[in-house]
Amino acid sequence: MSRHLSSVGDDEPDKPCLVLSNGEWWHGTLVWEPAKRADGLWWARVTYRRDGELVTEVRSQHDLRAQ
Repeated sequence: MSRHLSSVGDDEPDKPCLVLSNGEWWHGTLVWEPAKRADGLWWARVTYRRDGELVTEVRSQHDLRAQ
């Protein structure tokens, strides 16, 4: 199965990633949900710093890239 980020569903927590927010890419980490959602997408909890503020959100695979 091909994905933008390898090892979706892997047990390794807090994988490094880039998060798309407000048109910019930010360095962060992610933890994937164990399975795709009903919309057919992989979702993950992401944590990243945006303008000095620590942000934690749930984002789809479309807003994430491997780092």
